[in-house]
Amino acid sequence: MAMFRILLISIGLFALAACGSTTAASSPDDATSGDAGADGSSDGSGGLAISGVWSSSFGGYSEISASAWDDAAIVKLDASARVAITQNPATDKYNPSQFSKLVWTEPAGGSFYYCTVDYGLATADLASATTKTADDSAPDKSGCGGFAWTKLTSAAPIEIAGKYNDNFGGKSVISSRYWDTSWLYQFDNTKRFAIMQAAADATYNPSKFSKVVWTAPVSGSFYTCTVDYGLDSAALALATTLTADGSAPDKSGCGGFSWTKLTPQ
Repeated sequence: MAMFRILLISIGLFALAACGSTTAASSPDDATSGDAGADGSSDGSGGLAISGVWSSSFGGYSEISASAWDDAAIVKLDASARVAITQNPATDKYNPSQFSKLVWTEPAGGSFYYCTVDYGLATADLASATTKTADDSAPDKSGCGGFAWTKLTSAAPIEIAGKYNDNFGGKSVISSRYWDTSWLYQFDNTKRFAIMQAAADATYNPSKFSKVVWTAPVSGSFYTCTVDYGLDSAALALATTLTADGSAPDKSGCGGFSWTKLTPQ
């Protein structure tokens, strides 16, 4: 059975979940040259020490580089002060093309906390000059706009990231944050499964969860099967007892049908 594609949940929900501010951070300069500092925020080569894939305490994943924080572009960066000014893409559902100020704590033990101190601002200068602050004394509990900060923990990228053609004439794009247009709540490279959630305005199963499994890639190609979908929570998707048989994926094993084969473009 071809994989049942579900639509993504807006990333704007996560931007709001992390809103707040900081007392320690100053207004950022233009992109830093990247000298390594005691806070571990710069890698010493013009990059950012928090670059990479991170699992979020609110579910899902973040991908950070010196030029982008998830889907937002980093337009100003002060790695030493741990401050970034970001601009949402023009296609953002809630604050298109608007600017935000993000701050983060010193990474420790493979994790750090971040807080969006202000958002929905018309210019980068307004974001830099915001007077909103946050308290990182107890980030697990409070200090970010009345809420806990978002905790990010280092995670391996999903092993099947890439662009693919499928054997039903379609195409797929997979990253550590999205599978096609579906938001990835959780994935496991060892057990080879992913939990996804659809958008609130999805045509089919809005806001519902599904579980997808895949086979070990061979020469970049692999098979995938949606074993369950239309579920009310990630917990239910994780607990589903429905399984797939990968012994003959070209012929059967996925709900009475063949699996979907993805081949690199």
